Amino acid sequence: MRYCTAANVLANEKIADSFYLMKLDVGPMASQCNPGEFVHLRGLTADWPFLRRPFSIYSTDGESCIEIVYKVVGKATSIMAGAGRGDSLDVMGPLGTAFTLRETASKVIAVGGGVGIPPLVFFCSRYAGVVDQLHLLVGARTAAELVVPVSLIVEGVRVSYFTEDGSRGTMGMVTIGVEELVERGGAAPDGSTGDERTEIIACGPRPMLREVARVAAAAGIRCQVSVEEIMACGVGACLSCAVPRTGGGYFHACKDGPVFDSAAIDWERWADK
Repeated sequence: MRYCTAANVLANEKIADSFYLMKLDVGPMASQCNPGEFVHLRGLTADWPFLRRPFSIYSTDGESCIEIVYKVVGKATSIMAGAGRGDSLDVMGPLGTAFTLRETASKVIAVGGGVGIPPLVFFCSRYAGVVDQLHLLVGARTAAELVVPVSLIVEGVRVSYFTEDGSRGTMGMVTIGVEELVERGGAAPDGSTGDERTEIIACGPRPMLREVARVAAAAGIRCQVSVEEIMACGVGACLSCAVPRTGGGYFHACKDGPVFDSAAIDWERWADK
């Protein structure tokens, strides 16, 4: 069910360089949210830009509150950063498609970069304990830009960090960790292979998603990606968030996604977009 409501800000705190975590009272919407879905919001002040802004859901209490993580990059997010407890935002959601998990999966590799971390944290929170192994790989340019999912430390999720400058965790791109974890897959006692029992989910910049999709395809592993596209309407009316589809044509991230099977995306055409 989709809701559109005036949501009160319950908390809004800076958690990393230019990154904020906002807690919103959205009422019944909170019970309908799934990992990978998003909300489309706008401020209720005259200085808010014309269009809404999409944000993946970071967490929900299942009753009335959700959390989103956002990065200050322009006017809208600057206004959001100045919001305090008691202020209101107009929130529409939950929108889009969610990540899914096959019953046969026993190992999940979740890969996130930058603002791609929120839906993966939500996924890990929900499925920790459901699968035998759940690895969350978090990447950023520097330690100051890492979104650290503190709440997952006690939930049995193995979190690894990668920074391009080596200021925290492993030096290099987060995709290094994906390749290492894929290579560790072996045969189970029942004869099934690690490839059959493993799933990959990813959210982040397009070049990162493309590389994760390549690694997954080479290993024969199912991979789902959550794409980050500019959305004007959020419901498939404006057709601005086009994603090239394998075999021709286009998906639209707001209504067909933002979560897609990586094999369904034509990465060569999308790279040239």
